[in-house]
Amino acid sequence: MKLFDCFMYNNEDLLLELRLNILDKMVFKFIIVESRFDHQGNQKELKFKIEKFRLFKHKIKYLILDTFPKNLSNWERENYNRNFLSTGLEEAAPDDYIMISDIDEIPKINSKDIFKKKKFTSFRQNMFYYKFNLLNITEPYWFGSRACKKRHLKSPQKLRNKKFKKYPYWRFDKFITYVNWNIIEDGGWHFSFLMDSADIRKKLLSFAHSEFSGENFSSLKAIENKINQKKDLFERNYEYKKVEINELFPEYILQNKRKFEDFIAR
Repeated sequence: MKLFDCFMYNNEDLLLELRLNILDKMVFKFIIVESRFDHQGNQKELKFKIEKFRLFKHKIKYLILDTFPKNLSNWERENYNRNFLSTGLEEAAPDDYIMISDIDEIPKINSKDIFKKKKFTSFRQNMFYYKFNLLNITEPYWFGSRACKKRHLKSPQKLRNKKFKKYPYWRFDKFITYVNWNIIEDGGWHFSFLMDSADIRKKLLSFAHSEFSGENFSSLKAIENKINQKKDLFERNYEYKKVEINELFPEYILQNKRKFEDFIAR
């Protein structure tokens, strides 16, 4: 059984470095798609450089999405971009596992046996913002990465959208929605907006949430103020707390704390 890790890339080299190094031992192939257009429909340059990640060159399948169909909404462009990952799965056998994530959702996988329990797997990931160790204590968990066998994959976006819910043991209807889900409780890390303020601004001006493109959200001053004050980027009533970087974090981060010191909250 092989594991294919599939995700979109948009000039997020730090997150890509983390992902490749953390998941290398478990992943057979990394399927990466980069689009020539952002999710708001603006043309952009391709940024992925395989030379930066030559240690993983044999494991990377890099896909380029040249164009979107006309008259798509921002969210339809994002969905189309994610579904394009399917074109990179020719090597995958029906019983190989396909994992769909955003690049900043890094699952914790100690053994590939975790996928065998149920038809679908989801990872409960600790939610960090701006820094490796700035935890969202208001909503500390995020269900991001999903996985299933290729034979059960209708499309990456359908897997991403697939719902699950935990019910009390006495609820009969729990079997309808939850019986096929394997929930990994200690499921990794969501390092959201782990980038400098200039790159955060670029992301806000290009991702599907165009409602956050205004200067009150996307100006460098507004972004830097929110980072420095540990405030939510989108002005939600979230509280963020610095936590210790310890053995609960990926070994690759522990081994490279000096290299990543700009992204460690003090």
